Amino acid sequence: MFGTGLVVVLCCNRLMDNEGVLAEIRAMCVGHLGEDLGARLAALAKPAFALGRASDDAPQTGRCHVGGPALLEPGTRWPETGGGRPLGLVAVLDTDELAPWLDDQLPTRLGVVNVFRFQPDEFQIVLADPARAIEVAAPEPAQVLDRQPLNATPIVTLPSLVGESYDPILKSFDFRALPDLDDGDGRGLRSHERFAEAWVDYCWEKFRCRPGDAQAFGWPYIDQWVGRRDDDYAHLLTLPDHLWDAEDHDGGFERVMVSPDDLRAGRFTGVGYEQDGLH
Repeated sequence: MFGTGLVVVLCCNRLMDNEGVLAEIRAMCVGHLGEDLGARLAALAKPAFALGRASDDAPQTGRCHVGGPALLEPGTRWPETGGGRPLGLVAVLDTDELAPWLDDQLPTRLGVVNVFRFQPDEFQIVLADPARAIEVAAPEPAQVLDRQPLNATPIVTLPSLVGESYDPILKSFDFRALPDLDDGDGRGLRSHERFAEAWVDYCWEKFRCRPGDAQAFGWPYIDQWVGRRDDDYAHLLTLPDHLWDAEDHDGGFERVMVSPDDLRAGRFTGVGYEQDGLH
């Protein structure tokens, strides 16, 4: 169980202890999926952060931001493609501010996490010591996005049940054994599909966020299945197009994935990329 004893302020301005939230999630999982599958799914709950533009009512969390300058230690080389073209900064995550809620997802101190990208799918991650990190502007001709300070709100996430048969985390769950449901709407949803709808409603009521919104860490929400995952994965960042590139918004999301071992060790030997929910 994560975050024992930690009390967080949810974005709906209510105080709630973690054990109470987890008990609610377990009851909902069991109610839709039965004692066996429901308890197994609830046990996978992970803390995460919903990300949104900072405002007077939702101030910037540490130095988290999209676009603008990177936060690098003096002398750190700006990352480039193999052809020597500088990558553009996507986002900065100030994990010293985030780590207390994330519990064992970050056993190694990451400090400042700079996420860089080169179109369409080449990503690099550069870490920096928060005490030494300074703002560094992107060299030309790197893509430069407008700086947008981010507010990070604690939430709880579950693995997405869309495309579950392709997911190494969920492939051992026998959702086929669950009954079909008929609520008179003609859709003939299965129990786990009905649960997925209930989970979306719960996230909005409890956290004032919807699965698939901008998010750091936790489980990624899959809106439309994007491909088979053969290996374990850890979710680092999901950003909707409108948050990081307002001029190229098509209703989709771009997601940065890393290996669990890399996230635990604080070394990023490879970064995965997914697009999701494109219209």
